[in-house]
Amino acid sequence: MKEEIRKLVEEALGRVPAGHASDLVIKETIRCVLYGFLKDRGLLPIPAFRNPRYPEGPVDLIGMKDAHTLEVAFCSNPTIELEDVKSLDRVPSEKKFVVTFSPNKKKVEMSTFFLKPGIEHIHVKSPIAPR
Repeated sequence: MKEEIRKLVEEALGRVPAGHASDLVIKETIRCVLYGFLKDRGLLPIPAFRNPRYPEGPVDLIGMKDAHTLEVAFCSNPTIELEDVKSLDRVPSEKKFVVTFSPNKKKVEMSTFFLKPGIEHIHVKSPIAPR
């Protein structure tokens, strides 16, 4: 699943004109690709899902099997953010992913410190040139 997601996201990001590739555009493109990915697999995609019992912010997107079963949850940011990990940790889904897209691989690698067991990491190539 991880490699399929990486490939789909990188293909979509490769079509974004360089002059329009900001962090927000990349993040929203990832969300759109994941929405289609979940829908194609028969899951119900729900953006900005937040477990109402906890104060942590929402995850970017979840995929539900039915009205009561969450199968997968996603967050995306240039690097792994502690807030994303906390939010994912509170979502009762079988699979959880953080998608990162910073062109600074060293910074991304350093941020893996925040990962917890059960949360997987997918790094995609960014159309933004490294700084």
